[in-house]
Amino acid sequence: MADELPTIWGAKAHTLAKHQILETYLKAWMPIMSRQSKRLGISDTRLLFVDGFAGPGTYEKGENGSPILALKLVLGHKPELHIPVHFLFIEKNCERYYKLNSLLDGYRAHVQQSARIQKLDVKNGDCETTLNSFLYDLDGARVKVGPGLFFLDQFGYSDISMSLIQRIMSHELCEVFSYFNWDHLNRFLSDESKWRVITRAFGGEDWKGALDLEQRDRASYVLRTYRRCLEERGGARHVWYFAMCDSSEKLLYWLFFCTNSLRGLEEMKRAMWKVDPTGGFRFSDNSNPRQLILLTNYSEKSLADEIYRHFVNRTVEVADVKEFVLSRTAAYLYKGALKLLESRGVLQVINPPPKRHRKTFPDENMKITFIQKLL
Repeated sequence: MADELPTIWGAKAHTLAKHQILETYLKAWMPIMSRQSKRLGISDTRLLFVDGFAGPGTYEKGENGSPILALKLVLGHKPELHIPVHFLFIEKNCERYYKLNSLLDGYRAHVQQSARIQKLDVKNGDCETTLNSFLYDLDGARVKVGPGLFFLDQFGYSDISMSLIQRIMSHELCEVFSYFNWDHLNRFLSDESKWRVITRAFGGEDWKGALDLEQRDRASYVLRTYRRCLEERGGARHVWYFAMCDSSEKLLYWLFFCTNSLRGLEEMKRAMWKVDPTGGFRFSDNSNPRQLILLTNYSEKSLADEIYRHFVNRTVEVADVKEFVLSRTAAYLYKGALKLLESRGVLQVINPPPKRHRKTFPDENMKITFIQKLL
């Protein structure tokens, strides 16, 4: 997709909501990965944050772009991080690259004095080419890649190949948070001149099944197909998405999160819930991105029913329920639903730990069985 925006443009409400998700996740991700690396005794480790489409660092009304948002978050983070952060900002457009650099000049003295930041790299170039070169150099030097979060906020749908995502996700502690523009893809879906880059984005021609569908069915088909490609070809153990709409409720794009960590998935879903407390993982420009509402519309009953249908007549560990809830349902909190099922008498605990209180689930290794109720 051609980028026709000026050097600096106005931030739409859905853009601010996207940055809110990123900021909320980073606040959780940095200390978790920092503590984990220290606990594992990994030497020469740094947290890696890559912004592959960094932009100018600001918007028309002075709102922070994603690179400045991330940098300020690290500089102001409390308590101290156990390991430093390596920032890599990539921007192809020369004018935006110069603008971003000029903004970063105001932070460089602070960066040099901060033990929280190992390196601040700003590259002028194409995201895919620059990242492949960066990863190639690390592999050649036998430097461990990750823990790393790769924010790949492309303008359209074709600037990120599935092979790049697969290369990133082949590193166990790396995650991808990416943008996929449905509105533009749908506009050009029947244009054969675009088929090569679409196939590159999906890593195959599965997407062509959408060509024979009615318009109303295309988006759900593409969503399911791209998510499956991220899992099967991109190598992501867990994938979740968030839909962004304009003020008329028209679907614009999806945000996709790819991770190999169940804990990472949990924290990202927690961040997404803050933007959409209904569990629909959807934001409209009619919404207010500054209103953080926590789970006010969350239905434990519907989740309890979903858990029961999936596990009825089975004995599993609490950890199995947690993974199912995180990877296959809209929720991320699950213990309230288990409490409800135990109250109904359709859940029994097999090996409770000493002094376990009824309707509590303190141990993820605890075995539970789901009983078929006879009518």
